[in-house]
Amino acid sequence: MLRLTLLTAMLAWAFVPAATAQVGSGTLKGKVIDFDSQEPLPFASVVVFLNGNQVAGANTDFDGEYTIKPIQPGSYDVLFSFVGYQSRKITGVKIAANKIQFVNTDLSAGVMMEEAEVVEYTVPLIDKDGGASGGTVSREDIDKMPGRSAAAIATTVAGASTAGTDGGISIRGARESSTWYYIDGIKVRGSSALPKSAIEEVQVVTGGIPANIGDATGGVINISLRNSSSNWFGGGEIITSGLPSGETAVGFDKFGYNLVEGSVSGPILFRKDENGEKVAPLLGLFLSGNYTYQKDTRPTFNGNYRINDEALDRILANPLRQNISSSGDINGALYNADFLSEKDFTRVPTRLNAANQSANLVAKVDVNTNETTSLTIGATANYSQGASYSFANSLMNWNNNLDVMGFDWRAYVKFSQRFINEEEDTEASANTLKNVFYSVMADYTQSYQRVQDANHGDNFFRYGHVGRFDVYNRESYEFDPAGGRFVHNGWEDTLVTFAPSVHNEELAAINNQYFQLFNYAPYDANEDGPYESLLAVQNGNALLNGQTPPATYGLWSYPGTQGNTFSISNNTQFRISAAGSGDIGDHALQMGFEYEQRRDAFFSLAPTGLWTLGRLTANSHIKEIDTQDSTITNNGTGFYVTYDRLIGDNQFEFDRNLRLALGLDPDGNDFVNIDAIDPDFMTLDMFGADDLLNQGANYVNYSGYDPYGNKLNDRPTIEDFFNEKNEDGFFTRPIQAYEPIYISGYVMDKFTFDDIIFNVGLRVDRFDANQQVLKDPYVIGENYRVSDLSGDLLGQLDENPIIPENIGEDYAVYVDALQNPGSIVGFRDGDTWFNAAGTEITDPDVLAVNEPYPAPWLKNGPDAPLTSDAFRDYDPQVNIMPRIAFSFNISDEAVFFAHYDILTQRPTSSNRFSPIDYFFIESRNNLIANPDLRPEKTIDYELGFQQVLTKTSSLKISAYYKEMRDMIQVRNFTGAYPRPYRAFGNLDFGTVKGLTFAYDLRRTGNIRLSANYTLQFADGTGSTTQTALALINAGLPNLRTIAPFNYDQRHRIVANIDYRYGSGENYNGPVVNMGKDADGKAKQVQLFANTGVNFIGSLGSGTPYTASVIPTPITGEISPSTEGSINGSRLPWQFNLDMNVDKNFTVNYGGEGENAKSMNLNVYFWIGNLLNTRNINSVYRFTGVADDDGYLAAAQYQPLINSQNNPDSFRNYYSMYVDTPFNLGLPRTIRLGVKFDF
Repeated sequence: MLRLTLLTAMLAWAFVPAATAQVGSGTLKGKVIDFDSQEPLPFASVVVFLNGNQVAGANTDFDGEYTIKPIQPGSYDVLFSFVGYQSRKITGVKIAANKIQFVNTDLSAGVMMEEAEVVEYTVPLIDKDGGASGGTVSREDIDKMPGRSAAAIATTVAGASTAGTDGGISIRGARESSTWYYIDGIKVRGSSALPKSAIEEVQVVTGGIPANIGDATGGVINISLRNSSSNWFGGGEIITSGLPSGETAVGFDKFGYNLVEGSVSGPILFRKDENGEKVAPLLGLFLSGNYTYQKDTRPTFNGNYRINDEALDRILANPLRQNISSSGDINGALYNADFLSEKDFTRVPTRLNAANQSANLVAKVDVNTNETTSLTIGATANYSQGASYSFANSLMNWNNNLDVMGFDWRAYVKFSQRFINEEEDTEASANTLKNVFYSVMADYTQSYQRVQDANHGDNFFRYGHVGRFDVYNRESYEFDPAGGRFVHNGWEDTLVTFAPSVHNEELAAINNQYFQLFNYAPYDANEDGPYESLLAVQNGNALLNGQTPPATYGLWSYPGTQGNTFSISNNTQFRISAAGSGDIGDHALQMGFEYEQRRDAFFSLAPTGLWTLGRLTANSHIKEIDTQDSTITNNGTGFYVTYDRLIGDNQFEFDRNLRLALGLDPDGNDFVNIDAIDPDFMTLDMFGADDLLNQGANYVNYSGYDPYGNKLNDRPTIEDFFNEKNEDGFFTRPIQAYEPIYISGYVMDKFTFDDIIFNVGLRVDRFDANQQVLKDPYVIGENYRVSDLSGDLLGQLDENPIIPENIGEDYAVYVDALQNPGSIVGFRDGDTWFNAAGTEITDPDVLAVNEPYPAPWLKNGPDAPLTSDAFRDYDPQVNIMPRIAFSFNISDEAVFFAHYDILTQRPTSSNRFSPIDYFFIESRNNLIANPDLRPEKTIDYELGFQQVLTKTSSLKISAYYKEMRDMIQVRNFTGAYPRPYRAFGNLDFGTVKGLTFAYDLRRTGNIRLSANYTLQFADGTGSTTQTALALINAGLPNLRTIAPFNYDQRHRIVANIDYRYGSGENYNGPVVNMGKDADGKAKQVQLFANTGVNFIGSLGSGTPYTASVIPTPITGEISPSTEGSINGSRLPWQFNLDMNVDKNFTVNYGGEGENAKSMNLNVYFWIGNLLNTRNINSVYRFTGVADDDGYLAAAQYQPLINSQNNPDSFRNYYSMYVDTPFNLGLPRTIRLGVKFDF
């Protein structure tokens, strides 16, 4: 029997799931003793089951103690057995990542029953293990809660909040970009959406991040998925809030939320014994998926304003009117939309053309290979497609919202192996290596997104196509009195005719009316006419191809205005991670590594502008006359000298390719009118790369794609960008994808010393941006340093300089002139400037002697072109991060814990290298990325205490402090050559001080309650990476002022209350007496049997904003003037209460006896914002209210308002715009759900 027991335990190891190598697995420890003697039971069997599958096992040692690891997070059953003792199964044991769960038990000697005694596990009220702070929400609780996303679940944990983040999650005062999601150990790129039925638990790590988790300075949200089952089960769910009907939805609310979801799990292949009998699953499957359609993805309180149908038809039929001045002169046309009144608009409850559909899929296959190994193969996918809502479009142009499609998927393979302990009969076994395992995981992720016009797609010349313009022209002459003849001096247009486009009828309608609005007069060289040239048509307020109508009063998009965007992003991630663990005595050692390679590629185009670019690049080389090729004619009134077109050497690639496509001589001088060409005839690749880059006013941006949107399969070098040409001699300008490499390794040890449990670790991260950076960020080129100064070089100066002793060899040298310098005027070390005497200065412009900016001593002079020599490879950043946590169990009912961590995170944005930024730096003033950014750093401290209050409740108190360094912020590179520019730097600093109270009341009678309160002060020099942009744009230095972060919510209370009735003998609710049955017994109906209600309530103080002393128009003509301090004002408090009320039914079917089957049916109402509270998310800086910025009532702006085309119409348009519904939170939403399990 003893041998059989040992064999059972060893067989259990055959089903060990692969460990989550990076986020962490859990550990089960405990002790098995004799019930009567209280003596330990050596070699007792401990077997762990998940969904009926044996997944792990062990035997107790001589002291009756056991340790089982790794175990994936989830809910397990644990079977304890020993020869001659009654077996016991403890169900519902919760295993959390990076935590030890202690399960002790006693077994009774005597006659053994075939069935084990079943005991429901009670989760400990306090966490004796210490380690990471935060919280875990299990599947049982998730099922009852209102909300379906992991993010909604995560914000019920103390320290996690969405306030002031525009939808992201800030954990303990960190920026939202500092929070990472993991799904089954895979770092999430793209969407984290999952079917709710696939989620096993959501763990939120808010502090004490263990060493096996890296690259996060805020917190980690770890989502564990369900595993396969030994028996087939499944379920489905349908949710609706109303069915879409026309422009709205009909049902419980007007937002049209509809979801269908299903899941299934079970064995698909079994292991068999020598008799061919099935003994255990070999392959297990879990599959879950859902489909969601939402008519309006962001419900609003008051809906949206929209133009009514009659007014819309009116302005489409007659978009223009003559612009007649007070003197009676006709000055082109005005848009009739400028004169609409309040009665032409209405309010609708549902946003128009804002629908979205999405589908999610989760698949898992568990392969139980042999006694000591296991393999898991899994994948998740998310597809979404819908309209990108634009507030500016919502009034009159909602049909032209862009179409956004996203597809994210990830797949992984996990393999793990355990080594069976060889039990020894000596005490030396305490020092041997035990519980050894290792696991390896490889995963691949792709996140793809495409944005385009739903009608035009990648037919780029259809964007902005208004129609066909035929332009008639003639030669122009001037009389030469010296020669007595008329001499040809160029060409002039005489008439433009128009035929409307079939692709953009709303835009074409403007021109249709324009070309009928004025009386046609014959061409008169001395008087401008409305149709004589494309320029005259444009000046008259008609549209040329590639032009869009102006926004009405600069606020609302005019009907037919198209989204000028086509973009593709394609980001991939490949990771290999491994972890190994073993116990030596009381030390649980773990070590592991991670390798990650990303490839981020994108392509974006402003397609509407291609028509304008085509007009600029076509014929540009033949616009001059060829005075060497003349023809003299006499028409009876005089002699005329006519020249041919001069063919210049500045032909663009577009012009050449277009002529070839038209069958013309590419070197000829035929004039090509592109506005008369069918848009489907022209293609993007007719343009050259330099055509599209357009001297820095580029129409394309790309990386990892070519300028035409074709994905690159190789990795071009920076030399290729500057030098590579095609067969026609035009530059191709390839740009490599962003391919950073991240490598990390860690070692951890968990041990006990004098009743203190220590969790110590050391992590080393190496981040290589794997791209080029400037050798000197202040010099776009090559410059001399002090170490370069030699006799020959110094001889070029007018006098031999003396280098001050405090000036280092690597300091940059500045001279009095870029060309032929005569003297050294200063030096620079990084961001620190010195004059020629070596004295530090704060204003580098004092070194600008004969130049507008400080002049670096250039190696090749100011006329040398930019080359790859100005760049170097990024220097990989290595960070060493010690982490230590400990917990001291004061008693069985109280524990003290603390931790200290150093965390780093590589740049998440603003660091992608693009040579375009530097190639055109003189011709534009864009905010550019800084490819030389360093990782951000956080030092995290926490002290806490946890106390059992009653048999079913506990209180946890934590105090924490964070110091955040090297955060990314916009900065000025003042004094840079050839001009100052704006980029990003590791400049920001912040601190967070907080205190949390968490109360946990386990099920007591009908009620279950968890509540937490967070007091937090989050301050720093920048809430986002662009907080300082307004100051930088104003030309101010890189100032840093401590102020509350935008998401600094001082007070936050969250409570989750579940009130639930049982059934039968467990029911204690109201009943209805229905008389007596035939036996005279009372018949009662239990009204609320198997009924429950779950509330999630949150109350939070207002986040900060910066008040203004003057009203500022939303059109941006006037900048605000700060009142008080930055973020010195506060929004009102916010309160939200969500509810889920449900009732379970058992449905029996299939007949009686062995054929009888049952199904659980759950019907529920999910109500968001139950009280319909109007929470204010944002206010206008001058008024402090959400729907009025004070501009229309301000006396100083009345002259400007009254100068509009129609002041009353302007006021109405403006009032509708400032009354944006997005300054308020979500209104009440009501959804009915039906869920069934079988």
